Amino acid sequence: MIAFLNEDRAYLSWVTHHRRGFVLDCQRKPTKKHVTLHRATCPQIKQAASKRTHWTTGRKMKACSLDIEELTAWAVEQTDSEPNACSECQPGHEFETTDHEGEPQLTKLTREILSFVLEIATNHMDDSELPYRLDVSMIARCYNKTPGQLHAALTTLANEGLLRFSGKLESAAHCLIFPTERAIRTLSAYANLTDKQIQAELRKLTGE
Repeated sequence: MIAFLNEDRAYLSWVTHHRRGFVLDCQRKPTKKHVTLHRATCPQIKQAASKRTHWTTGRKMKACSLDIEELTAWAVEQTDSEPNACSECQPGHEFETTDHEGEPQLTKLTREILSFVLEIATNHMDDSELPYRLDVSMIARCYNKTPGQLHAALTTLANEGLLRFSGKLESAAHCLIFPTERAIRTLSAYANLTDKQIQAELRKLTGE
């Protein structure tokens, strides 16, 4: 477990590079009412409207680990109570498929890949000064796999109309990956935009 105090940059780097990890969001003197467990991918503990957000400064701190049980044990030790679970990212609950009518049935890996692509894409939409360069090899490195090992999951996401590629997936590890309009609409911040507005956002990725 790593505790981050007055280290916003180091903390944000950790959650970026440990997407399978978990985060306890709490005060420096934890109380059971203010200790919440999140996945490292949860937007609540890494995205903010203001640059003045206190992730690990002021009264705030973050405890991070790849082991959810380690964080839970620490919270119990500090507060005599298990941490509250974030209702948005639902840490500790593994989603393999969904039963919602009309929604695609995805494995845990395909959901994680889609979440990763959407996170990188929306960050670029918010700050498009740098070129968008998300490719198959980058995702493979993130999950410690080869591009070939991700082929089936990426093909499934493409077949479900959630991802598209700049070239032939099977022949290029550096093939760029883009979310589709359907994928963008799964995000609450974009759900009510018109087709034209979403298409304009997606053009920020291609530079068109």
